[in-house]
Amino acid sequence: MQTTTLTIDGMHCQGCVQIVQNVIEQQAGVKGASVSLEAKQARIAHDADQVSPEALAQAVQDAGYTAAPA
Repeated sequence: MQTTTLTIDGMHCQGCVQIVQNVIEQQAGVKGASVSLEAKQARIAHDADQVSPEALAQAVQDAGYTAAPA
C-alpha cells in the first residue's frame, strides 16, 4: 500500500471536491481518498502495483482539473 499526495488546482466548491474524490476512487487499486478544497490536495491510499501517482494525476486532469504528485 502506498500513500500519494496530489496537488490539485481548479476546485472551487464542495461539488468539485466530490467530483475529484469520485474520479480518484474509481481508479483500480485505490483503497481510499481524502480531498481538501482548502489545501488544494488529495491524499490517496492505493496499491502501487495497480495504479501509479502519475496515472492518478492524469485521471484528475481528464476530469478538467490540474493535478500533479506533490
